[in-house]
Amino acid sequence: MKHYRSTLPPLDYLLFFETVARHKNFTRAAEELNVSQAAVSKRIKFLEGWLGIELITRRGRTVDLTKAGHKLAANASEALEYLALGIGQLRQGSHEKLSLASNIAVSQFWLTPRVNEYLLSQDAVPVSITASNKETDILNQDHDAIIYYGTDIPSGWEGEVLFEEVWQPLAAPSLLMQSPDISQSTLLDFDKLAMKWINWPDFIELSGSSDFAAAPRVNLGSYGSSLDAAIRGKGIALGCSNVLKYEIEAGRLAPLESAPLKTGRTYFIIWQSGTLPQRTRDLLRDVGIDS
Repeated sequence: MKHYRSTLPPLDYLLFFETVARHKNFTRAAEELNVSQAAVSKRIKFLEGWLGIELITRRGRTVDLTKAGHKLAANASEALEYLALGIGQLRQGSHEKLSLASNIAVSQFWLTPRVNEYLLSQDAVPVSITASNKETDILNQDHDAIIYYGTDIPSGWEGEVLFEEVWQPLAAPSLLMQSPDISQSTLLDFDKLAMKWINWPDFIELSGSSDFAAAPRVNLGSYGSSLDAAIRGKGIALGCSNVLKYEIEAGRLAPLESAPLKTGRTYFIIWQSGTLPQRTRDLLRDVGIDS
C-alpha cells in the first residue's frame, strides 16, 4: 500500500523548489510563482528540514544546487511535467480526441496523410489510428469511427459512403517513360489475406484484359510492399486511385488507363449505431473524412 502523504512532502514545496532550481534565483522564482521572496525561502527551508538534506547554497542573489539538490530538481521536474501532461489531457475532455481505425493500406496511404495535415492545424485534438488487416481487430475494439471496406455496412453499424472502389494498374511515371510497352513490365503481386482482396490473377480474370496476361509476376508478400516497389519504379502494382490520391498528386504513382475494374465494393466511414455525437462528426469533417 502506498502512503504518499507520509513519504512525500507537500506538493507545493516541490513546485517551489523546482522553480528555484530552474531559475537559480529567488527573485525570479517568486515572480513566476506570484508570491513574495520570503514565502519562497520559507518553503525551501522547510523542504530541506523535512528531508534532512541541504539542497541549495546561497551566494547573494544567486543560488547553487548541491549534489542532492541537482538530483531532486531533475526528479521533481520530470514528475511535475508528467503530472501536468496528465491533467492537461483530462481537461481536454473525453470528446476532445478522435480514435480511428482502418486496414493497413488505407491507414498508410489515405488516412494518415489526412490526419497529419489536420494535426498541423492550431486547434487540432489528439488523433489515434489503429491499423489492421483483420476486420475483427478493428470492429471489436472501441473506436469513434472506422474506414470500412466491403459491399455494405455491417449489421449494428451506421455509416456513409466515402467512395466506390475502382481497381487499376499503377506505376511510377519514371517507369512509364522508360518502358512504353508496359505489357512486359513486372507485375507486383501480394498475398491475399481476405477473399474480397483482388490480386493480379483475380484482376486479369475479372477485367477480361489480356494486356498483362504474359507479363512476369513477382509476389512481394504484403500489399504495402507491392506499392512501395511500384513507387520506386520496380514494376506495376494494383490499387484504387481514391485510396492512393496523395501518391498520385505527388507524382509518385500514375494510374494506367487500361482495364479499370469496378469491384462492386465500397469504402465507408462507419460507427456503431447511435454512437456518433455531433462533436465527433465535426472532428471527422475537420480531418477531411466525410462523404
